[in-house]
Amino acid sequence: MIVDANRNWIVAGEAFDAWDIEVAHLPALREYLRRGGHSLPAPPVARTGRGGIHLLTVPTGVGGSRDLYLDGVHVGEVRSTGGLIVVCPSVTEGPYSWLRLPAGMAVEPAPDWLLALLERPRRVTWLLPRRNTLKDPARALGVLAVAVRDASEGCRNKYLYWAMRRALEEVIPATIAAGVLFRAAIAAGLDEPETQSTISSALESGGVV
Repeated sequence: MIVDANRNWIVAGEAFDAWDIEVAHLPALREYLRRGGHSLPAPPVARTGRGGIHLLTVPTGVGGSRDLYLDGVHVGEVRSTGGLIVVCPSVTEGPYSWLRLPAGMAVEPAPDWLLALLERPRRVTWLLPRRNTLKDPARALGVLAVAVRDASEGCRNKYLYWAMRRALEEVIPATIAAGVLFRAAIAAGLDEPETQSTISSALESGGVV
């Protein structure tokens, strides 16, 4: 541990990786967990001085720091080999505190839903660079369907939700978008109830991404 005034630092990447979710994105994280029927990993979980959270898990081997994305939006970072985090009882903008106390600092592997945040839909972002600008909605929907179909295991629900929201943003009729993306999700390996639930959540959420 490194002590620096009111801050205690520990090095990540050997005993644990630290998943740092920013406070502004905690509501989106809660919705993501609810939608997928997921839960936070076992302790330790800490509240940061800025109001976000740190989730500590078994090292993933990603090395350094990697950005985390939820529905295509940057929500935080994971700190692995060589990374540093501030820990309780440090004080920055506010005090650090344990939400779930560590039990001898034992940590568990990162669940699939958390690992999925490492993957950003870069290819789709490149093909659909701006919102509400495409003159060919059919092409836009085709790109989104391919992204859902080709999504890796652990990311498929996230891509489906994102794609459905993006289709609505491109003013593609909801029934058409839902039908095309439903078929793409089934082809990707999702089951029908899970697929329908994710599409319904995207339709109910409203707004744009």
